[in-house]
Amino acid sequence: MSSYAESVLADGEKIVHRAAISHWKYAFHYLVGALLVVGGLYAMVAASGREGISSTIAVVPLAIGLILIVIALVSRMTTELVLTDRRIITKSGLISRNTVEMNLAKIESIHVNQGLLGRILNYGDVTVVGTGSSLEPLRGIADPLQLRIKLGEVTQRIPKGGL
Repeated sequence: MSSYAESVLADGEKIVHRAAISHWKYAFHYLVGALLVVGGLYAMVAASGREGISSTIAVVPLAIGLILIVIALVSRMTTELVLTDRRIITKSGLISRNTVEMNLAKIESIHVNQGLLGRILNYGDVTVVGTGSSLEPLRGIADPLQLRIKLGEVTQRIPKGGL
């Protein structure tokens, strides 16, 4: 199964760079989910030795923890950010889909915001500003400076008159 970006490429258009959402963006979901899973497993073990505690109650935090982790993983896996030699394509969503495409000739600037933790862990927010509009900030992008470098390389190849 091909990705959304690959399915909408024009004839002769090539993918230059793929960016991904950092796992650090979902660290809180992973942590809370893991704590709930561990707590649920502990409650199940404790319930197996006693008759007064219902093991079905222990399943609730286990299930909630697993659901949190799965939601974070699915959200990360169904988000695409692709830079081609002609445009930037972003897509998010599994059941409902949200897509935005911007021609490289329309891009005026790219903003990268990284806090201290983002610089240490190499993730940040990227905002692409174009003529008349801008993409929503793409939050938690892994290696955002690499995206900026690739975008700079590609836009320098575009003739001044556009594509």
